[in-house]
Amino acid sequence: MSTSPADAVDRSYILEMTKDLVNIPSSTGQEAEAVQYYAGRLRELGLEVEFQEVEADRSNVIARYRGTGGGKNVLLCGHFDTSTTPADAVSGSGHAPSYVEEGGWAYGLGISNMKNALAIYAGATRAIIESKTPVKGDIVIGAVIGEIEKAPVDKYTGKDYRGAGSGVRYMLHHGVTADVCINGEPTGMRLQLGNTGYIFARITTKGVPSHTYSKHTGIDAIAKMEALLPKIREWEETYQKRHPHPIMLPLIGVGAIEGGFPFKPSICPAPFCHLYIHITTIPGTKPMTVYRELEEVLKEQAARDPELEWELKFYMASDGYEVPDSSPVARAIQKSHREVFGQDVIYPEPARYAVSSDCSPIFQYGIPGVTYGAGGITPSGVYSMYDGAKGEVLGLDNLHKMTQSYAVALVDLCNQSPD
Repeated sequence: MSTSPADAVDRSYILEMTKDLVNIPSSTGQEAEAVQYYAGRLRELGLEVEFQEVEADRSNVIARYRGTGGGKNVLLCGHFDTSTTPADAVSGSGHAPSYVEEGGWAYGLGISNMKNALAIYAGATRAIIESKTPVKGDIVIGAVIGEIEKAPVDKYTGKDYRGAGSGVRYMLHHGVTADVCINGEPTGMRLQLGNTGYIFARITTKGVPSHTYSKHTGIDAIAKMEALLPKIREWEETYQKRHPHPIMLPLIGVGAIEGGFPFKPSICPAPFCHLYIHITTIPGTKPMTVYRELEEVLKEQAARDPELEWELKFYMASDGYEVPDSSPVARAIQKSHREVFGQDVIYPEPARYAVSSDCSPIFQYGIPGVTYGAGGITPSGVYSMYDGAKGEVLGLDNLHKMTQSYAVALVDLCNQSPD
């Protein structure tokens, strides 16, 4: 006798897989062990599993549960790499690749973003198999490397910096496709209908170096950046007014600053200073448009300070996307959430759309998707993947219920006729 897929979700199964994945370090560029583990667990379910070698020791895992035919194929996309590495200068149990459980909540690097979702995908598919629920379309799990928002620049080169959707773009470029996508990034169980795009920019100020004793004869690149930095921060308000959007708020973040020679501070003033910023963009914004707007800010500052010599470089750009609330994939989540949670799904605040996801490049390949994740909410109800200084956190009841919601939505979507 068959049961409903929601009732067939095995809490211990998804909890065990989440714990195992968290206990395997998998920072960007170092995903190999987690890839092998996850592929093995998907094979245990009887899924068709293959590897896509993106580069040496970095592979995507593509798994497929085949339906009977005639329905929508649904892509469940998630990433292995974590937001930080164990070596980063942060403390707290949620910043370490070691699973810790505290009163119905769990902590560990990647548990919110987004290893729990990989367990949800496997657990929901397993529930459909165990409940003998027929589906017409295929369930495709695309577990990828290199999603985290990072890109090689200056001395920071190599595979440990190749993120920014590099894995999913390889997956799509090499033939994996579907009708719709659901992505389990940490939205706090809210339904997100798109993402902003984003740009990484480097601004450089240049100076004339001298020794400390004769510093008055030089031009200080760091001082020039100190004067420029408030103008960059002020630009955000103007930028937002130029790029309004009904549900998304574009943001500008100052991410890093680097200047001079740390090993030789006697060369003072500094001959150069780099400022690295994150600019989010509403869907369809051309990078050249943003470049010219930022260039205008720099030129205005140069007009105030004739000694200012600057350089602007973009080193990463990715477009955003959005789908309507009435799209089939959004409606399926609305319905499944109501069935499992007993209430209507809610939507994120406009600033949350500034968090990127692999749904953006997926959309560019003609696959509409939504983001809907169990992570992204703390024990105190704050919408964040971080529980303050303790780091990444996940509610275990949320993990279970979201797996049930995914199972219900998958059956709904897979049994719909393709568009």
